Amino acid sequence: MFLKFDRYVTRQVFATALYAVVILSVVLVLGNLFKEINELLVERGAPIAFLGIFILKLLPVSLVYTIPWGFLAAVLLVFGRLSSDQEINSLRSTGMSLYRIAAPVLGLGLALSLLCLWLNATVSPRSKGELKMMLYETFKDDPLRLLDPGVVQSRMKGQRIYIEARNPDDSFQGFHAYELGRDESSLWPAGYLYAKDVASIAPDKAVEKLELRLSGVWLERYDEDTLLQQGAAGKIEPWVLPLEVGQSRRLKANRLDNDQIRELLANPPDNLDQKKLDEFDAERIRRISFSFAPLALAFVGIPLGLSARRKQTSSGSGMSLAVAVGYFLFFIIADETQGSNLMLTKSLMWLPNLACLAFGIFLFRRATKRA
Repeated sequence: MFLKFDRYVTRQVFATALYAVVILSVVLVLGNLFKEINELLVERGAPIAFLGIFILKLLPVSLVYTIPWGFLAAVLLVFGRLSSDQEINSLRSTGMSLYRIAAPVLGLGLALSLLCLWLNATVSPRSKGELKMMLYETFKDDPLRLLDPGVVQSRMKGQRIYIEARNPDDSFQGFHAYELGRDESSLWPAGYLYAKDVASIAPDKAVEKLELRLSGVWLERYDEDTLLQQGAAGKIEPWVLPLEVGQSRRLKANRLDNDQIRELLANPPDNLDQKKLDEFDAERIRRISFSFAPLALAFVGIPLGLSARRKQTSSGSGMSLAVAVGYFLFFIIADETQGSNLMLTKSLMWLPNLACLAFGIFLFRRATKRA
């Protein structure tokens, strides 16, 4: 039977969790936005309205992480207050067990876990794919944005391009192109090309390429930091830039929902080896396991919240941070095992939930004995 107390504690936890999720989501979304804003506004020249769409598409990705964390913080804070106000002792005196007191919150945790499963397995990967496609289409509509002056263009794999100036007739001056080596983090390029003047040919969207006519050219080739050869040329044409920049032709697990991954595993394409298929399978299991984070963290958060003392509201935030970091750390370790043993990876991905369940039961029993 759903008692008045059940409605009271559920409303308190839900309201606090909603507030925490909003704050955390704003922080994560703005953090990602500031990271991408230079590329969106400067490199790609995207309109301001595009940022609003970008935020809406990014929100489901952030909710996958902020819902578990916000719910854990809410559980710690609410049960800490109930404990410090002696409300838990009053309920215990009526014969209610700690498990019965926690039942409505665990039920709310299960409901949020199902919401996270929907977000994690369906909405979030689709949003990531749509974000990538939006960036690609925005660029493809005006491919000359790739050559905006004064900005180092880094969207082309293995290349960096810098333009000094752009003329009114869409020709350019001071074209610098750096070819990166196999290790793109190397401080020394594998090749360098400079052109004094650049004229662009009308982009061919059918074959997705942009051709440039270069004049006043200087070229250099390197082996690490050793100059191998250099030379000058009056003209080089055409210099081809692919318009599929930013549009990966490879299948990526984080942009496919679970149904698509399941279909891909059932009918694998010829260009994917077994190691790559294992990565898709591991990603599918990781999403399912991680979706139950709200329920798993609630098992730990409730007894930890009961141990909080009066006026120690900051302890809820500190404990939620410590527990959440430990929980997420398990998934990082599991991701590092990918490629070595698929069964081990799948097992490790379920370990955080099982560990929280076991630790939570231990804390519940200890709290019962103390009561």
